[in-house]
Amino acid sequence: MQDRKKLLVALLVASVTAVALGDPGLVHAQATIVIDVLDGPGEGFNDPGAPNSASAAGGNAGTTLGDQRFVAFAYAADIWAGLLDSSQAIVVGATFDPLLCEASTASLGAAGTNTVHRDFTGAPVSNTWYPAALANALAGADLAPGNDDIDAFFNSAVDDAACAFPKIWYYGLDGNPPAGTIDFVSVVLHELGHGLGFQTFVDLSTGTRLNDVDDIFMLWLENHPTGEFFPEMTDAARVAASVNTGNLHWAGPDVIAQSSGLTSGRHPSGHVEMYAPDPQDPGSSVSHFSTSLSPDELMEPSFTGATHDVGLAAALMQDIGWSTSSSLKTTAGPASDGSSSDGGGGGSCFIATMIGSHNNAQ
Repeated sequence: MQDRKKLLVALLVASVTAVALGDPGLVHAQATIVIDVLDGPGEGFNDPGAPNSASAAGGNAGTTLGDQRFVAFAYAADIWAGLLDSSQAIVVGATFDPLLCEASTASLGAAGTNTVHRDFTGAPVSNTWYPAALANALAGADLAPGNDDIDAFFNSAVDDAACAFPKIWYYGLDGNPPAGTIDFVSVVLHELGHGLGFQTFVDLSTGTRLNDVDDIFMLWLENHPTGEFFPEMTDAARVAASVNTGNLHWAGPDVIAQSSGLTSGRHPSGHVEMYAPDPQDPGSSVSHFSTSLSPDELMEPSFTGATHDVGLAAALMQDIGWSTSSSLKTTAGPASDGSSSDGGGGGSCFIATMIGSHNNAQ
């Protein structure tokens, strides 16, 4: 039997706190995140190895390597929990597994929604897929009881001396990773962003929509030269837009309103460029901000340095329907059959690379 941990994470008044299930001190949360550790005994979040001393100096009091991973994950989850409103617990299934780890490139992690839902009671836009956590928040109910809402996994090989990649994880909480390390909190923030809704469910190899239905993320994707948005396009046009570098834009009003701080990657209209390299970058194209953005944003496809600020991702979450206040968005749309589907196109990958000027792991 697996050694399973669960943790409720919430933003408490005047403190950042992670508490065990059932703790009566869990109050005043904007959202609650449940971390469901799926690693077996002695591995991943349950690794009994000695804690990392640099991470301990960075504020992580975990007594084992696995504990430090867990504390850092909980810290990142708490940042998102403090930004979003939901009456429903957001359950994240989390594991550490060996992933790609080579001398110049390492896959740091991936995450995505576990189920998708449409036409539920409270859905702002009809006949449109929503990721589980957002759908639950809008519905005020758990639409897939017994299932994790988000699946997230991270690369245990980065901590393995056998891996040729020259950097290791840093589990500190201070956002100040020493040279030769990668800030785990930043990576968890990025991956949770995908699970919360920063991803399209379009099959970019063909341009087809999931079960021939729009998803809420694609509604704000615009091919700027044509002015067409993803829902208006043919399958072939969506494929073409996905490689139209510099011209695939996010045109949601909340991102536009918050984008003025960008010095590059922003159109005069306020639109923000999305990641659309030619050829496509499977697992990364479209479901990230462009690497042209400056200052760098958390939701770019490659690790560019430690940040515990979700940046424009918060505004994008508002564009797709998340509430950051006591009232949900009121964009109207009829609800009907409460359909749902397992999966939503898989997780989006986060990469660290030692090649190139912009995407170097710092």
